[in-house]
Amino acid sequence: MRKSLSGTRIREQRRQAKLTQKALAAQAGISASYLNLIEHNRRAVAGKVLLSIARVLDVPASSLSDGVDSAKISDLYEAAAHHPTIGAEVVGIEELAGRFPGWAQMIAALYRQTRDQEAMITALSDRLTHDPFLAESLHGMLSNITAIRSTSNILKNIEDIEPEKQARFHTIIHEESRRLTDSAQSLVQYFDKKADPKAGIATPQEELDSFLTRHNHAFPQLDNLGEAPATTVEVAYIVNRIMADDDALENPETNRLVTEFLQNYARDAQAIPQSDFAKQARRCHYNPSAIAQAFGTDLHTAFRRLAFQDPAQTAAPPMGLIVANAAGRALFRRPIADFAFPRHGNACPLWPLFQAFSTPQIPVAALLELPGKHKFIGLTIAEVQSTPAFGRPPELNAAMLIIHYEQRALLANWLPDLGAPQPIGITCRICPRSDCAARTEPQILGDEQTKS
Repeated sequence: MRKSLSGTRIREQRRQAKLTQKALAAQAGISASYLNLIEHNRRAVAGKVLLSIARVLDVPASSLSDGVDSAKISDLYEAAAHHPTIGAEVVGIEELAGRFPGWAQMIAALYRQTRDQEAMITALSDRLTHDPFLAESLHGMLSNITAIRSTSNILKNIEDIEPEKQARFHTIIHEESRRLTDSAQSLVQYFDKKADPKAGIATPQEELDSFLTRHNHAFPQLDNLGEAPATTVEVAYIVNRIMADDDALENPETNRLVTEFLQNYARDAQAIPQSDFAKQARRCHYNPSAIAQAFGTDLHTAFRRLAFQDPAQTAAPPMGLIVANAAGRALFRRPIADFAFPRHGNACPLWPLFQAFSTPQIPVAALLELPGKHKFIGLTIAEVQSTPAFGRPPELNAAMLIIHYEQRALLANWLPDLGAPQPIGITCRICPRSDCAARTEPQILGDEQTKS
């Protein structure tokens, strides 16, 4: 497997721009030989070099190096496993995503749509089978129909019915018909409410991720709040304006998640102002503990500011972030290249993120190795989210900041010895480590040794 797709994406963008390697290298201020190594994925690219290349190619830096492709590749692997009889060439999936990102995105989107529609059909089937309202309604409708049919049979087959009894039978048919109509209308209203098209088929968390991607994970309007005190009303006004300008926000549950995220972002920006943060981050060599101490805040806040930084201002290495509660539900996700977060299902149980719950308030640094030899530095801590109370367990959230191992020189002043790399995966279904004792689901790929 490739170390990175950044070089492949740069090469494709350069060809689309009809530039030679020599021309791109000259405009980006690097040597042609160095660019050649980057394009063949033999050298990592980040920071000022990545920004310079993106500027020359007139594309966002995130389109050249971003965790979205890793998530896309995971979806492509699952799509191949979902249709095993087609015989998709899984060994070429990363090349497909690198050379033809648009086609790869379309295939992944179609797979997600199919998967979500299948889940919706299953849910509807379960509802038809187990929903007590539906069972009661259908039973009532059958009773109404039976009464109408029985009464109409009597009126049809018996000729000498007394007028008084005929009137009573007509009344029964009328009342049962009215009840049948009411039951049918209730069912229509019930399904209309349940099948609200604005709810969409993507999960609210996925729609939140899409919202953050559309905004490039940065909100300068909120960053500016840290430069001067802001009231709750001012924060609410800016949050509402950001959401109002995004036409894709229609699902109420997604709106709630987006509102919570933006409010947290505003609090972080006020706790660690952007201008002070950029200077302090460089001075501290991007040490989250030193940053938290300098601003009198907790490590989770420092993690979030580092993950949602503006690289143009801080010159910091790209950092990914995932925050989860004790149930394993992801609350924050900031992707990073080559480290995908699972869209559905459980993440790898070997992540330090989950192990941190057993040692709350104790920060841990670890060297992590994904299949394919991608290495990352993982900084993790679980923090208490509420005031401890007697007779009630503490509410814990764990956060893991993720940094490419190639960036370790920027962190050398404070980073402890990480020791041997810890083998981890993304999620069991697409992890090729056949001998993993922590596996909870069967793998859909071949053994790691045969795929490397």
